[in-house]
Amino acid sequence: MSERLKGKSALITGGASGIGAAAAARFVEEGAKVALADVNVEKGEALASKLGENARFIKLDVTDENNWKEAIQAASDAIVPLSAIVNSAGVSIPANIEDLTYDGFKHTTAINLDGVFLGCKYGVAAMKEQKGASIINVCSTLGVRGGALFAAYCASKGGVRMLSKSVAAHCAEQGYDIRVNCILPGAIHTEMVEGYIDAGLAQGATREAVIAGFADVHPMKRLGQPREAADAIVFLASDESTFTTGADLPVDGGYLL
Repeated sequence: MSERLKGKSALITGGASGIGAAAAARFVEEGAKVALADVNVEKGEALASKLGENARFIKLDVTDENNWKEAIQAASDAIVPLSAIVNSAGVSIPANIEDLTYDGFKHTTAINLDGVFLGCKYGVAAMKEQKGASIINVCSTLGVRGGALFAAYCASKGGVRMLSKSVAAHCAEQGYDIRVNCILPGAIHTEMVEGYIDAGLAQGATREAVIAGFADVHPMKRLGQPREAADAIVFLASDESTFTTGADLPVDGGYLL
């Protein structure tokens, strides 16, 4: 164990599954304490128990401002001092602009963008007196390059990307020692991608064909693994990235080349 995050602590949203869960595991491996925040109590508590004494679960609906205040306070009380926020909670429901309903658009942006706004707002408030603090927002390659079937998702992730740059500039201007960065995952083989695979199967495609379709748009010709995205998050939370803020770090197999 290298303990690159020894002495650090993080609140990780979407921590019960996908990239958030992988990040929680990597943080603990690297010596950090973590608060896994998620609406899925059963999965979150099970993962926290599996990760051991340096992990605990906090129930959080990222669209609820009061719940955010409570979660930040609970995390700060449990793992003082809080030194990182990882905004990983997200949803993706494919729909083009003609098929997407306004309610569907608002549902996606509430979780993906509003949730990150609240995480940044209350994360800055909680950590602005800390040294070497970090906010890492899980964006997407679809926050840079549009996809016809992802109108709401692209809009929300594009918003996360630019919000992150604004918050990074504010923290630097105010003299807060808080770095704010994004990772831009390509297709990472998480539960979200499994949902797309199931949708393909329902339309008569084979599992292999759907996976190959995702892989083929990446020059490296494969899906990413959650740990690969988590490794990038570890870097941005560690003291290895102390002169990096407002950046977009692709974890995309070359998709954005």
